[in-house]
Amino acid sequence: MKGILLACLVALFFTGCDRSPVEEFADEMLASYEISRTAADEASLQAIQRYIGSYRAMNGRYPESIEELESALGTGYDLEPYDYDPGSGTLTLR
Repeated sequence: MKGILLACLVALFFTGCDRSPVEEFADEMLASYEISRTAADEASLQAIQRYIGSYRAMNGRYPESIEELESALGTGYDLEPYDYDPGSGTLTLR
């Protein structure tokens, strides 16, 4: 009898919810991933901005394009999430 009652309560709980606990957990994990990715992009932004300043000090100018910046940086940085203004040497997160 207790088993049937417990099964009914569990069934009511799951049918009464709009979303399953697995869906909620997945959404929380995706949100956490987005937050950590944004934090990593912002940290990279600061490092690349420092590099742009060093590049200008060594070459007397800013890199002329994001492609030139990318080749000067070498591997390790994905510049896809950024916009670059070669006139001011400003790099911004999209």
